[in-house]
Amino acid sequence: MLVADLILIIHFLIIFFIISLFGLVPYGYSKKWNWVSSKKIRYTHLFLITLVTIESLFGIICPLTILENNLRGIVTNQTFISKYLSKIIFFNFPSSVFLALYFSGFLISIYIIVKYPPKK
Repeated sequence: MLVADLILIIHFLIIFFIISLFGLVPYGYSKKWNWVSSKKIRYTHLFLITLVTIESLFGIICPLTILENNLRGIVTNQTFISKYLSKIIFFNFPSSVFLALYFSGFLISIYIIVKYPPKK
């Protein structure tokens, strides 16, 4: 259970990273924050949103979700952490909704890379 919770936390942090950079990069550019120009951070962000978009486009379940589900075995066997983080991460919408969101995120990422290019 502890390993499955760790995977869920990592999954949550990746989602948080992807979503937060959509706002932090433009804001950070206006405030002249150096870290928002980091090529490593920016290309990691672009890579992750591209990966998520491709997974959704081809109907591939996220490897972290598969790993977590395999480690848990039974869905009802949840810890406190997994119960509440799962409610934040997983929604019961049609796959087309997620594909539209991920593709929009991908396009926004491309726009941000062009409008606020990484420098270092």
